[in-house]
Amino acid sequence: PSKHHAEVFILRYSACWIVSVVVVIATAAYESWGKWGYMSYCGACAAPAVLYPLMFPLRGDVGRPLRDWYILKANVWIGVFSFIGNYWYTHYFYVVLRANYTFDAHRLNDVPIALYLMTHAYFMFYHVLSNAALRKIRSRYRPGRGRFAFECGAIAAMSYSTAFMESLTICGFPYYSFEDRDMAYTLGSAFYGIYFLVSFPMFLRVDE
Repeated sequence: PSKHHAEVFILRYSACWIVSVVVVIATAAYESWGKWGYMSYCGACAAPAVLYPLMFPLRGDVGRPLRDWYILKANVWIGVFSFIGNYWYTHYFYVVLRANYTFDAHRLNDVPIALYLMTHAYFMFYHVLSNAALRKIRSRYRPGRGRFAFECGAIAAMSYSTAFMESLTICGFPYYSFEDRDMAYTLGSAFYGIYFLVSFPMFLRVDE
């Protein structure tokens, strides 16, 4: 019950921040932001995933010890995984694809701190969707080599498409540039997708 209610919460909460991102990009509201504007917005997108369940425990967690809450475990997993990705993995895009964030920002290891926060919101959404897809495969098909091969193919497809769609949608933000945008969409998405090849199946195992 804890995992089910957490996933429903994450999907509903994600719908809110996704709509807000669309509005921000469409209206170019970011043009008036400074360092603290980016921090405030990205923090507001990430914070509900952590703070809301603590202030208003989800239905599956009422009366249970904190250590048993799935939402807490999910937040820790995504927090660690997204931090590692931002702190180290982002530099592949800097060095190989000549990517560059040009907006004014507080930085950690030359990556805008606001993006560490925004990544948490993105990754929570991605991983709940991957959970649903992989769970569907495992419930629909009998265990065996065929299902294993299909599941591996699905993970690879989801990993690449997730990375590609993120790269494509971020093109609406003018302060993230690439020297070669086509290479960023293709090679960059493939390299970024490797991160999800590991994360998607491992995340599903948490309290499954």
